[in-house]
Amino acid sequence: MPLSHQFFRPGKNEFQLAVVAVVLSFSSFQLEAQELMIRGKRHKVELEGESFRPAKAFQITHSVCPVAGDHFAKARKMRRWNAVLLNVGITEVVVSILAIERDELVLGIATGIAGGAMETIISGRKNRIDQELNLGVKAYNQCMLWR
Repeated sequence: MPLSHQFFRPGKNEFQLAVVAVVLSFSSFQLEAQELMIRGKRHKVELEGESFRPAKAFQITHSVCPVAGDHFAKARKMRRWNAVLLNVGITEVVVSILAIERDELVLGIATGIAGGAMETIISGRKNRIDQELNLGVKAYNQCMLWR
């Protein structure tokens, strides 16, 4: 007796195969219709051909997928603080240059070190923003696939 006859009875398996084929085709259409989110350049994500910063991605995703929304909210908050820290760092470097020109070396060196420390902190935070965006994109795609 062939192996196929052990699992399907001859003459009755056409209906079962048709049902399996229909179910597989509908699920493949559903996967093709869903647009998945991908990472873009410079702290952006892309959805349906449009680029979004973390704040807009949060507005779009927080009601649909709260887990992804949390990651985008965290990235949004970190980007905002990076702008503040960047301004402080630039100010420290400018004060350092002006102090050194006025022969105030101690003040110039101290503020230069503070400005350099701010730049170092910002570069580390950029890596964390990238991680949060990656986690948000992954969470959003998982939410959409399980719907």
